[in-house]
Amino acid sequence: MKLFTGNDVITAVTQSLITPEQVKAEEGKPLKNESTGFILFFSIAIGMLVLAYFTKDVLFGLFGAIATIVVMLGVIQSLIKKRVARSMRTGHALASAAMAGAANEQKEKAANIPLFQLEVYEQNELADHGFSLNQHLTEEKNVFNIAPLSIFYFFNFYSVSSLMNKVAGGFQRHGPVFYLGSPEDIGFSKMWNMFSINKIMKKLLLTSPEQLHDSINKSSVIPVPPKTKGLMAEDYLTGAYPSNVFYCTDVIWQQCVTILFEKTKFAIIDACDYTCERAGLQWEIGQIINHIATNRFVVFINSKTDIPALSSSFRKCWNELNVDSPNNIKNPLPLRFIFKQWPDRKRDNNFHKNILFTQYHEEALSNDNVVNMLLKSDKENY
Repeated sequence: MKLFTGNDVITAVTQSLITPEQVKAEEGKPLKNESTGFILFFSIAIGMLVLAYFTKDVLFGLFGAIATIVVMLGVIQSLIKKRVARSMRTGHALASAAMAGAANEQKEKAANIPLFQLEVYEQNELADHGFSLNQHLTEEKNVFNIAPLSIFYFFNFYSVSSLMNKVAGGFQRHGPVFYLGSPEDIGFSKMWNMFSINKIMKKLLLTSPEQLHDSINKSSVIPVPPKTKGLMAEDYLTGAYPSNVFYCTDVIWQQCVTILFEKTKFAIIDACDYTCERAGLQWEIGQIINHIATNRFVVFINSKTDIPALSSSFRKCWNELNVDSPNNIKNPLPLRFIFKQWPDRKRDNNFHKNILFTQYHEEALSNDNVVNMLLKSDKENY
Protein backbone atom coordinates (compact mmCIF):
# COMPACT_ATOMS: atom_id res chain seq x y z
CA MET A 1 0.00 0.00 0.00
CA LYS A 2 1.21 3.50 -0.85
CA LEU A 3 -0.08 6.60 0.96
CA PHE A 4 -0.35 10.16 -0.38
CA THR A 5 -1.44 13.01 1.86
CA GLY A 6 -2.29 16.68 1.53
CA ASN A 7 -0.55 18.30 -1.42
CA ASP A 8 1.85 15.43 -2.11
CA VAL A 9 2.71 15.05 -5.77
CA ILE A 10 0.82 11.92 -6.80
CA THR A 11 2.86 9.84 -9.20
CA ALA A 12 2.24 6.62 -11.10
CA VAL A 13 2.40 3.54 -8.86
CA THR A 14 4.17 0.35 -9.90
CA GLN A 15 2.46 -2.97 -9.20
CA SER A 16 4.52 -5.76 -7.67
CA LEU A 17 1.85 -8.45 -7.20
CA ILE A 18 0.43 -8.51 -10.72
CA THR A 19 0.50 -11.87 -12.50
CA PRO A 20 2.67 -12.32 -15.63
CA GLU A 21 -0.46 -13.31 -17.59
CA GLN A 22 -2.16 -10.02 -16.74
CA VAL A 23 0.97 -8.04 -17.62
CA LYS A 24 0.98 -9.69 -21.04
CA ALA A 25 -2.77 -9.13 -21.51
CA GLU A 26 -2.47 -5.42 -20.71
CA GLU A 27 0.60 -4.79 -22.86
CA GLY A 28 0.32 -2.61 -25.94
CA LYS A 29 -1.59 0.52 -26.75
CA PRO A 30 -5.27 0.27 -27.69
CA LEU A 31 -6.37 1.75 -31.00
CA LYS A 32 -8.07 5.08 -30.29
CA ASN A 33 -10.03 5.01 -33.56
CA GLU A 34 -12.43 2.07 -33.61
CA SER A 35 -12.93 2.31 -37.39
CA THR A 36 -9.18 2.01 -37.95
CA GLY A 37 -9.16 -1.16 -35.87
CA PHE A 38 -12.00 -2.73 -37.84
CA ILE A 39 -10.37 -1.89 -41.18
CA LEU A 40 -7.04 -3.28 -40.00
CA PHE A 41 -8.41 -6.58 -38.71
CA PHE A 42 -10.83 -6.99 -41.62
CA SER A 43 -7.92 -6.54 -44.06
CA ILE A 44 -5.96 -9.21 -42.22
CA ALA A 45 -8.94 -11.60 -42.27
CA ILE A 46 -9.55 -11.07 -46.00
CA GLY A 47 -5.82 -11.47 -46.65
CA MET A 48 -5.91 -14.83 -44.87
CA LEU A 49 -8.85 -15.97 -47.03
CA VAL A 50 -7.15 -14.87 -50.25
CA LEU A 51 -3.91 -16.58 -49.28
CA ALA A 52 -5.80 -19.76 -48.36
CA TYR A 53 -7.57 -19.71 -51.75
CA PHE A 54 -4.32 -19.60 -53.71
CA THR A 55 -2.42 -22.03 -51.47
CA LYS A 56 -5.38 -24.43 -51.08
CA ASP A 57 -4.71 -24.41 -47.33
CA VAL A 58 -8.03 -25.43 -45.75
CA LEU A 59 -6.95 -24.82 -42.14
CA PHE A 60 -5.66 -21.33 -42.96
CA GLY A 61 -8.93 -20.62 -44.77
CA LEU A 62 -10.89 -21.75 -41.71
CA PHE A 63 -8.97 -19.33 -39.50
CA GLY A 64 -9.59 -16.58 -42.04
CA ALA A 65 -13.32 -17.30 -42.07
CA ILE A 66 -13.48 -17.24 -38.26
CA ALA A 67 -11.54 -13.97 -38.16
CA THR A 68 -13.94 -12.44 -40.72
CA ILE A 69 -16.98 -13.48 -38.67
CA VAL A 70 -15.43 -12.01 -35.50
CA VAL A 71 -14.76 -8.70 -37.28
CA MET A 72 -18.32 -8.59 -38.64
CA LEU A 73 -19.73 -9.21 -35.15
CA GLY A 74 -17.55 -6.37 -33.91
CA VAL A 75 -18.94 -4.08 -36.61
CA ILE A 76 -22.52 -5.05 -35.66
CA GLN A 77 -21.78 -4.34 -31.99
CA SER A 78 -20.27 -0.96 -32.88
CA LEU A 79 -23.32 0.01 -34.95
CA ILE A 80 -25.65 -0.95 -32.10
CA LYS A 81 -23.63 1.16 -29.64
CA LYS A 82 -23.80 4.19 -31.93
CA ARG A 83 -27.56 3.86 -32.37
CA VAL A 84 -28.05 3.50 -28.62
CA ALA A 85 -25.82 6.51 -27.91
CA ARG A 86 -27.87 8.61 -30.33
CA SER A 87 -31.11 7.59 -28.63
CA MET A 88 -29.68 8.59 -25.24
CA ARG A 89 -28.77 12.06 -26.52
CA THR A 90 -32.07 13.90 -26.66
CA GLY A 91 -30.62 17.28 -27.56
CA HIS A 92 -33.06 18.94 -25.17
CA ALA A 93 -30.49 21.38 -23.86
CA LEU A 94 -32.86 23.49 -21.77
CA ALA A 95 -34.53 20.54 -20.08
CA SER A 96 -31.16 18.91 -19.46
CA ALA A 97 -29.78 22.11 -17.95
CA ALA A 98 -32.81 22.40 -15.68
CA MET A 99 -32.41 18.85 -14.42
CA ALA A 100 -28.68 19.30 -13.95
CA GLY A 101 -29.32 22.51 -12.04
CA ALA A 102 -31.70 20.71 -9.69
CA ALA A 103 -29.16 17.95 -9.07
CA ASN A 104 -26.31 20.44 -8.68
CA GLU A 105 -27.91 23.03 -6.44
CA GLN A 106 -25.26 25.18 -4.80
CA LYS A 107 -24.58 24.12 -1.24
CA GLU A 108 -22.56 25.75 1.50
CA LYS A 109 -18.90 24.74 1.37
CA ALA A 110 -17.00 23.37 4.36
CA ALA A 111 -14.88 25.94 6.18
CA ASN A 112 -12.26 23.58 7.61
CA ILE A 113 -11.71 20.85 5.06
CA PRO A 114 -10.16 17.62 6.40
CA LEU A 115 -6.73 16.60 5.13
CA PHE A 116 -6.87 14.85 1.75
CA GLN A 117 -5.44 11.33 1.99
CA LEU A 118 -5.17 8.62 -0.65
CA GLU A 119 -4.15 4.99 -0.20
CA VAL A 120 -3.26 2.89 -3.26
CA TYR A 121 -3.54 -0.87 -2.85
CA GLU A 122 -2.94 -3.89 -5.03
CA GLN A 123 -5.90 -6.26 -4.98
CA ASN A 124 -3.65 -9.24 -4.31
CA GLU A 125 -2.35 -7.66 -1.10
CA LEU A 126 -5.80 -7.41 0.49
CA ALA A 127 -6.34 -9.69 3.47
CA ASP A 128 -8.49 -12.76 2.90
CA HIS A 129 -11.83 -12.51 4.66
CA GLY A 130 -12.92 -14.89 7.39
CA PHE A 131 -16.54 -15.41 6.35
CA SER A 132 -18.00 -18.87 5.70
CA LEU A 133 -19.54 -18.66 2.24
CA ASN A 134 -23.26 -19.26 1.88
CA GLN A 135 -24.04 -21.02 -1.41
CA HIS A 136 -27.83 -20.61 -1.03
CA LEU A 137 -28.69 -16.93 -1.23
CA THR A 138 -31.90 -15.68 0.38
CA GLU A 139 -33.56 -12.34 0.95
CA GLU A 140 -32.06 -12.36 4.45
CA LYS A 141 -28.59 -13.87 3.92
CA ASN A 142 -26.05 -13.15 1.17
CA VAL A 143 -22.87 -15.05 0.30
CA PHE A 144 -21.25 -13.78 3.54
CA ASN A 145 -24.24 -14.99 5.57
CA ILE A 146 -25.20 -11.41 6.43
CA ALA A 147 -27.98 -9.10 5.26
CA PRO A 148 -27.66 -8.28 1.52
CA LEU A 149 -25.70 -5.14 0.66
CA SER A 150 -26.97 -2.56 -1.82
CA ILE A 151 -24.12 -1.53 -4.14
CA PHE A 152 -23.93 1.43 -6.53
CA TYR A 153 -21.50 0.59 -9.35
CA PHE A 154 -19.95 3.54 -11.24
CA PHE A 155 -17.86 2.90 -14.34
CA ASN A 156 -16.35 4.35 -17.50
CA PHE A 157 -18.99 3.85 -20.19
CA TYR A 158 -16.56 2.67 -22.87
CA SER A 159 -14.13 0.61 -20.79
CA VAL A 160 -14.19 -3.08 -21.69
CA SER A 161 -12.63 -3.92 -18.32
CA SER A 162 -15.42 -2.12 -16.47
CA LEU A 163 -18.07 -3.70 -18.70
CA MET A 164 -17.07 -7.21 -17.67
CA ASN A 165 -16.19 -6.60 -14.03
CA LYS A 166 -19.57 -5.19 -13.04
CA VAL A 167 -21.50 -8.17 -14.46
CA ALA A 168 -18.98 -10.99 -14.02
CA GLY A 169 -17.08 -9.98 -10.88
CA GLY A 170 -19.34 -11.79 -8.42
CA PHE A 171 -20.52 -8.63 -6.62
CA GLN A 172 -24.16 -9.62 -7.14
CA ARG A 173 -23.61 -12.47 -4.67
CA HIS A 174 -23.42 -9.82 -1.94
CA GLY A 175 -26.62 -7.97 -2.79
CA PRO A 176 -28.44 -6.07 -5.54
CA VAL A 177 -26.20 -3.95 -7.75
CA PHE A 178 -27.41 -0.67 -9.27
CA TYR A 179 -25.85 1.13 -12.22
CA LEU A 180 -26.63 3.35 -15.18
CA GLY A 181 -26.69 1.39 -18.43
CA SER A 182 -24.34 2.36 -21.26
CA PRO A 183 -24.37 1.87 -25.05
CA GLU A 184 -21.66 -0.74 -24.43
CA ASP A 185 -24.07 -2.78 -22.27
CA ILE A 186 -26.68 -2.87 -25.04
CA GLY A 187 -24.07 -3.64 -27.69
CA PHE A 188 -22.84 -6.54 -25.55
CA SER A 189 -26.21 -8.03 -24.57
CA LYS A 190 -28.34 -7.30 -27.65
CA MET A 191 -25.89 -8.10 -30.44
CA TRP A 192 -28.32 -10.47 -32.13
CA ASN A 193 -31.16 -7.94 -32.08
CA MET A 194 -29.59 -5.29 -34.31
CA PHE A 195 -32.70 -4.74 -36.41
CA SER A 196 -34.94 -4.46 -33.34
CA ILE A 197 -32.70 -2.12 -31.38
CA ASN A 198 -34.96 0.92 -31.75
CA LYS A 199 -37.92 -1.07 -30.43
CA ILE A 200 -35.82 -2.41 -27.57
CA MET A 201 -34.60 1.07 -26.61
CA LYS A 202 -38.16 2.43 -26.56
CA LYS A 203 -38.90 -0.11 -23.83
CA LEU A 204 -35.67 0.40 -21.89
CA LEU A 205 -34.99 4.12 -22.21
CA LEU A 206 -36.08 6.36 -19.34
CA THR A 207 -36.98 9.76 -20.72
CA SER A 208 -38.88 11.47 -17.88
CA PRO A 209 -38.67 11.83 -14.07
CA GLU A 210 -41.91 9.86 -13.77
CA GLN A 211 -40.50 6.92 -15.70
CA LEU A 212 -37.29 7.11 -13.67
CA HIS A 213 -39.04 7.00 -10.29
CA ASP A 214 -41.31 4.19 -11.45
CA SER A 215 -38.35 2.15 -12.66
CA ILE A 216 -36.37 2.66 -9.46
CA ASN A 217 -39.39 1.77 -7.32
CA LYS A 218 -39.75 -1.49 -9.27
CA SER A 219 -36.08 -2.45 -8.85
CA SER A 220 -35.71 -5.94 -7.42
CA VAL A 221 -33.69 -7.13 -4.44
CA ILE A 222 -34.82 -10.79 -4.53
CA PRO A 223 -32.06 -13.30 -5.44
CA VAL A 224 -32.48 -15.45 -8.53
CA PRO A 225 -31.43 -19.13 -8.69
CA PRO A 226 -28.33 -20.51 -10.45
CA LYS A 227 -28.35 -20.79 -14.25
CA THR A 228 -30.93 -18.03 -14.62
CA LYS A 229 -30.74 -16.40 -18.05
CA GLY A 230 -28.67 -13.23 -17.93
CA LEU A 231 -26.36 -14.28 -15.09
CA MET A 232 -22.68 -14.56 -15.94
CA ALA A 233 -19.54 -16.26 -14.62
CA GLU A 234 -19.69 -17.14 -10.90
CA ASP A 235 -23.18 -15.66 -10.55
CA TYR A 236 -24.48 -18.15 -13.15
CA LEU A 237 -23.33 -21.08 -11.01
CA THR A 238 -24.27 -19.82 -7.56
CA GLY A 239 -27.27 -17.58 -8.20
CA ALA A 240 -27.20 -13.86 -7.48
CA TYR A 241 -29.12 -10.77 -6.52
CA PRO A 242 -30.35 -8.71 -9.48
CA SER A 243 -28.42 -6.12 -11.46
CA ASN A 244 -30.77 -3.14 -11.63
CA VAL A 245 -29.83 -1.22 -14.77
CA PHE A 246 -31.21 2.21 -15.69
CA TYR A 247 -30.89 3.45 -19.28
CA CYS A 248 -31.27 7.20 -18.97
CA THR A 249 -31.29 10.02 -21.50
CA ASP A 250 -28.99 12.99 -21.04
CA VAL A 251 -31.96 14.84 -19.50
CA ILE A 252 -32.35 12.71 -16.37
CA TRP A 253 -29.18 10.65 -15.80
CA GLN A 254 -27.87 13.01 -13.11
CA GLN A 255 -31.20 12.85 -11.31
CA CYS A 256 -30.96 9.06 -11.41
CA VAL A 257 -27.52 9.17 -9.76
CA THR A 258 -28.84 11.43 -7.00
CA ILE A 259 -31.78 9.11 -6.25
CA LEU A 260 -29.61 5.98 -6.22
CA PHE A 261 -27.35 7.54 -3.57
CA GLU A 262 -30.34 7.29 -1.22
CA LYS A 263 -31.14 3.70 -2.22
CA THR A 264 -27.64 2.20 -1.84
CA LYS A 265 -25.20 1.90 1.04
CA PHE A 266 -21.89 1.07 -0.62
CA ALA A 267 -20.29 2.10 -3.91
CA ILE A 268 -17.63 0.77 -6.24
CA ILE A 269 -16.13 3.28 -8.64
CA ASP A 270 -14.54 1.42 -11.55
CA ALA A 271 -12.01 3.86 -13.00
CA CYS A 272 -10.14 1.29 -15.07
CA ASP A 273 -8.82 2.87 -18.30
CA TYR A 274 -9.41 6.41 -16.93
CA THR A 275 -7.30 8.98 -18.81
CA CYS A 276 -7.22 12.74 -19.32
CA GLU A 277 -8.57 12.24 -22.84
CA ARG A 278 -11.42 10.08 -21.59
CA ALA A 279 -12.28 12.14 -18.53
CA GLY A 280 -15.47 10.30 -17.67
CA LEU A 281 -16.77 10.18 -14.10
CA GLN A 282 -15.93 13.87 -13.53
CA TRP A 283 -19.38 14.92 -12.33
CA GLU A 284 -19.85 11.65 -10.47
CA ILE A 285 -16.61 12.08 -8.50
CA GLY A 286 -17.84 15.37 -7.06
CA GLN A 287 -21.17 13.82 -6.15
CA ILE A 288 -19.55 10.75 -4.60
CA ILE A 289 -17.30 12.85 -2.36
CA ASN A 290 -20.32 14.81 -1.12
CA HIS A 291 -22.75 11.88 -0.71
CA ILE A 292 -20.76 8.78 0.31
CA ALA A 293 -18.37 8.49 3.25
CA THR A 294 -14.91 7.27 2.24
CA ASN A 295 -15.33 4.15 4.40
CA ARG A 296 -18.17 3.05 2.12
CA PHE A 297 -16.55 3.18 -1.32
CA VAL A 298 -13.43 2.07 -3.13
CA VAL A 299 -12.03 2.95 -6.55
CA PHE A 300 -10.84 0.28 -8.97
CA ILE A 301 -7.91 1.21 -11.22
CA ASN A 302 -5.71 -0.73 -13.63
CA SER A 303 -2.36 -0.29 -15.36
CA LYS A 304 -4.02 1.91 -18.01
CA THR A 305 -5.49 4.31 -15.44
CA ASP A 306 -3.85 7.74 -15.34
CA ILE A 307 -3.45 7.78 -11.56
CA PRO A 308 -2.15 11.39 -11.28
CA ALA A 309 -5.10 12.68 -13.37
CA LEU A 310 -7.69 10.61 -11.47
CA SER A 311 -6.20 11.63 -8.12
CA SER A 312 -6.25 15.29 -9.15
CA SER A 313 -9.96 15.03 -9.92
CA PHE A 314 -10.67 13.54 -6.50
CA ARG A 315 -8.45 16.07 -4.71
CA LYS A 316 -10.09 19.01 -6.53
CA CYS A 317 -13.54 17.80 -5.45
CA TRP A 318 -12.28 17.13 -1.93
CA ASN A 319 -11.05 20.72 -1.64
CA GLU A 320 -14.57 21.90 -2.57
CA LEU A 321 -16.29 19.71 0.03
CA ASN A 322 -19.86 20.62 0.97
CA VAL A 323 -20.56 21.39 4.60
CA ASP A 324 -23.11 18.54 4.77
CA SER A 325 -20.82 15.95 3.17
CA PRO A 326 -20.40 12.76 5.27
CA ASN A 327 -16.66 13.28 4.77
CA ASN A 328 -16.70 16.69 6.45
CA ILE A 329 -15.68 15.19 9.80
CA LYS A 330 -12.55 14.91 11.88
CA ASN A 331 -10.14 12.28 10.52
CA PRO A 332 -12.17 10.70 7.69
CA LEU A 333 -10.82 7.49 6.26
CA PRO A 334 -8.42 8.00 3.32
CA LEU A 335 -9.72 7.46 -0.22
CA ARG A 336 -8.78 3.99 -1.44
CA PHE A 337 -7.63 3.11 -4.95
CA ILE A 338 -7.28 -0.62 -5.66
CA PHE A 339 -5.40 -2.03 -8.64
CA LYS A 340 -7.76 -4.55 -10.26
CA GLN A 341 -5.64 -7.70 -10.50
CA TRP A 342 -6.09 -11.28 -11.54
CA PRO A 343 -5.74 -13.57 -8.48
CA ASP A 344 -2.12 -14.54 -7.84
CA ARG A 345 -3.05 -17.52 -5.66
CA LYS A 346 -5.76 -20.17 -5.41
CA ARG A 347 -8.25 -19.84 -2.58
CA ASP A 348 -10.35 -22.92 -3.41
CA ASN A 349 -8.95 -25.99 -5.14
CA ASN A 350 -12.05 -28.17 -5.08
CA PHE A 351 -14.93 -26.08 -6.35
CA HIS A 352 -14.95 -26.38 -10.16
CA LYS A 353 -13.43 -28.89 -12.56
CA ASN A 354 -13.89 -26.62 -15.58
CA ILE A 355 -10.81 -24.38 -16.03
CA LEU A 356 -12.85 -21.34 -17.16
CA PHE A 357 -15.30 -21.63 -14.27
CA THR A 358 -12.36 -22.03 -11.89
CA GLN A 359 -10.94 -18.72 -13.15
CA TYR A 360 -14.28 -16.94 -12.63
CA HIS A 361 -14.59 -18.52 -9.18
CA GLU A 362 -11.14 -17.37 -8.09
CA GLU A 363 -11.81 -13.86 -9.39
CA ALA A 364 -15.07 -13.70 -7.42
CA LEU A 365 -13.26 -14.87 -4.27
CA SER A 366 -10.66 -12.15 -4.78
CA ASN A 367 -13.40 -9.53 -5.21
CA ASP A 368 -14.93 -10.81 -1.98
CA ASN A 369 -11.89 -9.35 -0.21
CA VAL A 370 -12.76 -5.92 -1.63
CA VAL A 371 -16.26 -6.21 -0.16
CA ASN A 372 -14.70 -7.37 3.11
CA MET A 373 -12.58 -4.21 3.15
CA LEU A 374 -15.72 -2.09 2.80
CA LEU A 375 -17.53 -4.00 5.55
CA LYS A 376 -14.59 -3.79 7.92
CA SER A 377 -14.07 -0.06 7.49
CA ASP A 378 -17.82 0.60 7.77
CA LYS A 379 -18.01 -1.40 11.00
CA GLU A 380 -15.05 0.45 12.46
CA ASN A 381 -16.72 3.72 11.42
CA TYR A 382 -13.36 5.41 11.27
